Amino acid sequence: MVDGRVALAGMAAGAALLLCAATGCTPNGAKEQVAGGSVRVVVIGDSLSTGFGTSADEAWPALLKSVPLLNNRTMQVTNAAENGSGYLVTGEHGDTFREEVQDAVGPDTDVVVFFGSDNDEGTDPEALRAAAVSTFAAASAIAPKAVLVAVGPLSGSDEPDPELTGVRDSAAAAAQDMDVPFIDPIADAWLAGRADVLLGPDREHPSVAGQELLRDKMRAILSSAVQG
Repeated sequence: MVDGRVALAGMAAGAALLLCAATGCTPNGAKEQVAGGSVRVVVIGDSLSTGFGTSADEAWPALLKSVPLLNNRTMQVTNAAENGSGYLVTGEHGDTFREEVQDAVGPDTDVVVFFGSDNDEGTDPEALRAAAVSTFAAASAIAPKAVLVAVGPLSGSDEPDPELTGVRDSAAAAAQDMDVPFIDPIADAWLAGRADVLLGPDREHPSVAGQELLRDKMRAILSSAVQG
């Protein structure tokens, strides 16, 4: 498991991104995009991004298509997320996040968002870190001009279990290794005090209200990641 400084670095990166959404600055690690036109976004993730428990049309990546970024640019969103997948763990169709990247990211992709994954709980921390580094590297190789943004797993508990925070820490360490901004929904308390409303009956996957929260969070994050 990585030490606490990695988690702090991840929290600082997340705070910088959200601050930039309000101020218009360019966060460290972001690449300035050419002004004008739609922003081509690819979402790499698990069931937190597929609409599991609600529907695909109610999932936050689908909801992003109907709102502009804060700079009024529109988005073309490709949702490559797969139920059950992770950086190390394969999903229901046999893909990891790296395979999702290979299937969906192209040379003209502007932003690649990695979201999750609690499916990697119980895996070796260093193997997970290496898999995340490899996944980020694969995205950069395919789309060298794209901005990469990594978002850690969600937790509906005020005191998430160590395996979940271990996944978060490994992903944060990999993001730091690759100079990828890391957003930490656990440390940033995205669901704090409202998990009963923002999560569905399984207490893991977003409800309709939770999907709308994620849409708004990701809109702000993407707005700060894409300048121009």
